[in-house]
Amino acid sequence: MSSILGFLLINIYAFLLIVSTCIIFFRKKRSKQFEDETYKNFLIVNVFISLSGLVLGLAVTPSLHYSLTFIVILNKLYLICLLLWISILTYYFFHVSRKGIINESKVSKVFNTLELVSIALILVLPISVEISDSGAVAEGPAILFTYTMFAIGFITQIVCVLSNRKNLKNKKYIPLYLFIVLGSLVVLVIILNPSLNYIINPVFVFIAFIMFHTIENPDMQMIDTLLRNKELVEETVNDKSNFLFKVSQEMKKPVKDILDNTKAYYDAKNKTEREQIIKQIEQDANNAYFIINDITDVSSMDFKKIKMQDNEYITKKIFVDTEAYVKNSLAIAKKEDDIKFSIKVHNSYPEKLCGDYIKLKQVLLSIISNSIKYTDEGFIDFEVDTVTRYDTCRMIFTIKDSGKGMDIAKINKLLSSNEELSAEEFEKIDSLDLKLPIVIKIIKMLGGSISIRSEGEKGTIVVIVIDQKIGKTKSDVQIENAKKYGKSLKNKKRVLIADDNNETLEKLGRLISKSDVDTVGTLVGQDVIDKINSGDQYNLIILKDEMKPDSAFTIMKELKKIKKFNTPIIITINKDKEFIKDHFIEDGFTDCILEEKIEDEVKRITEKYI
Repeated sequence: MSSILGFLLINIYAFLLIVSTCIIFFRKKRSKQFEDETYKNFLIVNVFISLSGLVLGLAVTPSLHYSLTFIVILNKLYLICLLLWISILTYYFFHVSRKGIINESKVSKVFNTLELVSIALILVLPISVEISDSGAVAEGPAILFTYTMFAIGFITQIVCVLSNRKNLKNKKYIPLYLFIVLGSLVVLVIILNPSLNYIINPVFVFIAFIMFHTIENPDMQMIDTLLRNKELVEETVNDKSNFLFKVSQEMKKPVKDILDNTKAYYDAKNKTEREQIIKQIEQDANNAYFIINDITDVSSMDFKKIKMQDNEYITKKIFVDTEAYVKNSLAIAKKEDDIKFSIKVHNSYPEKLCGDYIKLKQVLLSIISNSIKYTDEGFIDFEVDTVTRYDTCRMIFTIKDSGKGMDIAKINKLLSSNEELSAEEFEKIDSLDLKLPIVIKIIKMLGGSISIRSEGEKGTIVVIVIDQKIGKTKSDVQIENAKKYGKSLKNKKRVLIADDNNETLEKLGRLISKSDVDTVGTLVGQDVIDKINSGDQYNLIILKDEMKPDSAFTIMKELKKIKKFNTPIIITINKDKEFIKDHFIEDGFTDCILEEKIEDEVKRITEKYI
């Protein structure tokens, strides 16, 4: 009686556990990937094993007097479940161990064929059952065949693991390790005490339960988050492409003007005319420098360099407040019918920013107020572009008008002034209609820069560039979770490559990717430091020796300052420096790659460090 009670309790608990696991797994919509589909079938088989084992255990109880035919049928169903259990588990570990090497469709067909043939044999082969007062004993070719297939599957799993020794620590192998340990203990226990054979089913169920926590098992909510993030990234890429095209067109104008004015200078007939041309060339050169250095030089976007108050504000508020102010000012000046105002935000922008919103608002509205004052008819355009890099956003404001314009000499004098406001003067400024010299000083205090282009009676273009810290939003948690999930999906090793020669960068990426490794490339050395600081993790970092503006040695020193950083750093050098190879290693680099032997060197490096 105690034996039957023990059997019932432990098998009922096992059945409840597998049913609970099924409820948890199936209650959420999941992606149709290999591991989800395989585990779904595995769970169903475990439910049938638990249920059929429970019923079979009761059926062979002598006091219940079930017919032999019924018990034979139950035995065959139970054997089929056992066969499917070991087959699915073997197929799973075969896939995990040989992923990317095997042809999935062919392997699946082989396993399905073996399952069908084996099930047919179990149904055909005989089973004999003897019932006595102590219980029932089942024997026969069908049972022997099932045990043989079970042993073959078990051995195949071990061979798969041993053939993939590099990934022995892979969490997906935990169910197999449990199977080996618990299976051995169960066999030993049953040999010593055959009456305890009812512990087999709970072991199967426990392995299925543990497997639930080891498979890659994303729910659709996370997938939706990833897809939304993907769409945002694609949208940002398109925006940035349009922005770069726009900037490149802007760049052509001052360069062309410099060339035209240089020719005009040689053709000038008097000193006054030449002086005027020199002033124009100076302004065009300043404009070209402003575009190259202040707008497009994203490597200078560093939050540590931003001068600001750490006050968070909603980005959209800038555009809303500006539009409201302009419409009101035009109405007061009775110019709303003569001047057309437009506001354009060309690309996506962060939801929140951190900075001195009040002073930024004063700057923008003062410049627009100036445009309204000196424009009698025509247009005033307010345009916004943004460039984001990690936790920093570069705000590029452009105010264009068709007003009276400004003298070139005055513009050059304003922009070349180095006068600064004191902290007290800066805090006391509270007007929204400031004069241009004060506006320029405020922009400099905020860590920004300004460019002014103007022609008499043709209008003025003012461009302001200010870097701001990106504020946190409610979606940040989802994005961080998506990043974590993206990392967890990848069991591949990751290599970060920095080289200011695009051809070499692409070649290194191609060569390393052949070893089934994810590569991330950058042309900017500062990117390496920023990526590590932002939490990105890599198994190897490769730096070019003489990058501009940062050398590999400079980058390595900054990386070594980062807490818990211990990633191997490889340096690429040319043959002229091969004789000082040992010095690089003494300085802290892990190894060197010789550029002239790049293919052989990459093979050596990947085999050694990845």
